Amino acid sequence: MRRLSLLTSSLSVRPIRRHLARFRRRLARNDRGVAAVEFAFIAPIMLTMLVGIVDVSNAVSINWRMSQLNRTLADLTSQAKTLTTAESQQIFQAAAATMSPYTGPTPFMSIYNVTINATGVATVCWIFSSYGSNVLGLSPGSPVTLPNSGMAVPKSSLIMTAAKLNYAGLITPSFDMDAKPLFFRPRAGSILGPNSIEQVGQVLNTMGNPIYGC
Repeated sequence: MRRLSLLTSSLSVRPIRRHLARFRRRLARNDRGVAAVEFAFIAPIMLTMLVGIVDVSNAVSINWRMSQLNRTLADLTSQAKTLTTAESQQIFQAAAATMSPYTGPTPFMSIYNVTINATGVATVCWIFSSYGSNVLGLSPGSPVTLPNSGMAVPKSSLIMTAAKLNYAGLITPSFDMDAKPLFFRPRAGSILGPNSIEQVGQVLNTMGNPIYGC
């Protein structure tokens, strides 16, 4: 009786084993769903690369617009004889418009009147800044290093502008994007200051209109 039960048990197990073996062979040959699994592994990498390309493209575009903004800032300022606080804000607004269609934070901008004394030393005379942010951190009297010695014409002046923007991409961390300082000669300046230098004057008081220069 016991032998009969063991034989019956072995006969019932063998078909199950054969069935499992056939199932494993079919499963090994079945490649349905492989593409979906592979895509699940590759998709995050591809998506990260795509977003990174978009970030870099946006950063390059905004950096170019920052250069245009800085040039506009210097160009408009160099055309003035004198500049009031209200007029400087209008120039900042006009320069910021060159960033269109960029709709992020408005860049910080600064205008510096740089005078060069009789010995060729360049220093800051006056400053106008948007949002009260001094981009280069200079103050009146601070020395200025000019890009080349040919710009240091004794008893002359330059308009120097600079801009800064805090850029944050979709995946890249935020960083400060700077427009390099740009220098323009005044086009219609006045002879001002104790050194009698042709420069754009700063109007200190809109009531009495005293003009300041170096």
